[in-house]
Amino acid sequence: MPLRKRLTRGFTLIELLVVIAIIAVLISLLLPAVQQAREAARRTQCKNNLKQMGLAVHNYESSLRVFPPSSISGFGAGVWNYPGTGPADETIRLHSFASLILPYLDGANLYNTIDYNVSALGTANRNAASQKLSFYRCPSYSGADFSTDTLYTSTVGYDKFAIRNYVALGAKTVFGLSGQPGTSAEGVMYPRSRTGFRDITDGTSNTVMIAETREEKASVWIDGTSATVAARYMVPTFPFPAGDKVSINYQPYFPGIFPNSIDQKWGSSSQHAGGAHHLLCDGSVRFLSENLDVNVYDALTSRSGGEIVGEF
Repeated sequence: MPLRKRLTRGFTLIELLVVIAIIAVLISLLLPAVQQAREAARRTQCKNNLKQMGLAVHNYESSLRVFPPSSISGFGAGVWNYPGTGPADETIRLHSFASLILPYLDGANLYNTIDYNVSALGTANRNAASQKLSFYRCPSYSGADFSTDTLYTSTVGYDKFAIRNYVALGAKTVFGLSGQPGTSAEGVMYPRSRTGFRDITDGTSNTVMIAETREEKASVWIDGTSATVAARYMVPTFPFPAGDKVSINYQPYFPGIFPNSIDQKWGSSSQHAGGAHHLLCDGSVRFLSENLDVNVYDALTSRSGGEIVGEF
């Protein structure tokens, strides 16, 4: 009996198109889930960065009895003062809290290469300043690695100052960080601050120390010029009042319209949707909404204002 030949049949064009359409639908359904999973992982890493900074700041305070200042130079001192009257000019030393806590963040080797007796922006410290530090970078951040602000690239003359994504929250308003008569920095870390746990009478679980930032130009990690921000943005029209909303994800936070100032597009902010992570003085990390009541954010900023914070 002859063997019957098995007949083979291929896909028709319509069947192939249907299969391709089904695969495309499946991909479109799965892709958002994958992206959400990746963002969740990035948020977890960002939160962990802040927790590690919290431990570092606590250890710094345990050693020196004060929290690190946002800048070792005073109010009004910044990159615009460079090159100053000499390498050790106090107004240009500017070393930031992010630099001071390096030994407590497994950054002792880098810390030992920095000369804290001269400017953070000086030639002796530029190799260190060019290092991109993973524990100061949010994984969701997609901006520049180095500041492109002309005060760094032209006034100082160096274009490899690496940025950070975390900043101290030092006052309720920008003018509170100006050092002008009649103003005060109500927060924990600000230029030349010497606050410790003893000064946080509002409670460590009700006081913010550090926040995220997505600022690209005014966020050089080694530099204390803009290492602290305010709870409210500044309205850039005379008489330059504080904004009536929180600075979280609001832009422009502080346009550089004054002589001897730096343009800051963002204050506390992030590329996570809806808000930014904040480190509280007790070491916990909270994600605060960009729609948070401004009075609550003010209260969380002050260390000894006596406010009743409530839910946040």
